Amino acid sequence: MTETVVHVTTLEQWKSVLDVWFEQGYIWVSGERKYSENLIKSFEYLILDDYIYCSDTEVGKPIEYSDFMAQQKEDNKMAMVYEVSQSVFDELQRIKAHEGTSLIGAITLNAKLIKSIEVGNKAILRYLADDPEIEFKAVKEQLYRLWRIDTDGDRVYMKFSYGTPAYVSNKDFAFTASLEEITKWNNPAWEIEKVDD
Repeated sequence: MTETVVHVTTLEQWKSVLDVWFEQGYIWVSGERKYSENLIKSFEYLILDDYIYCSDTEVGKPIEYSDFMAQQKEDNKMAMVYEVSQSVFDELQRIKAHEGTSLIGAITLNAKLIKSIEVGNKAILRYLADDPEIEFKAVKEQLYRLWRIDTDGDRVYMKFSYGTPAYVSNKDFAFTASLEEITKWNNPAWEIEKVDD
């Protein structure tokens, strides 16, 4: 491993550098993973080789704290993650596979769908072109159901029987859908509740 020397001048800087190294699994030569205010007051160079140690004199080619943190930020650059429903994610995967056509052809054929996704066209196009800084993730859509109290005082749930709304006492057999779809079936007799997994 190449030795890294960081010049730190404040307690906050010292702790920030140690946080980065501890998170990467490094420990002090003593085998500990802790902060020591006595060391912080005595030394202004933190050194990482196989272990962490410190010095009060300049060692090797030190980098300033701000440069070290900027480098860490660049090294740990995270992808932008967009959350979409499972159905939208599946459609994006299908377009990305562009079976039987070029990617441009697949995008053109699905332009209306792409425009309808509320993330933004630029992010979607970058994702479809395999940009590593853009990531899409399917999130489980929250489902809802309708319930009411029947004439016997029991809680019942809406279901469909041969296309006609009916009710059932077992919530596992209730009609469940997105909030948008459930509100289409709601009326003053029913209450909306979330379906918990």
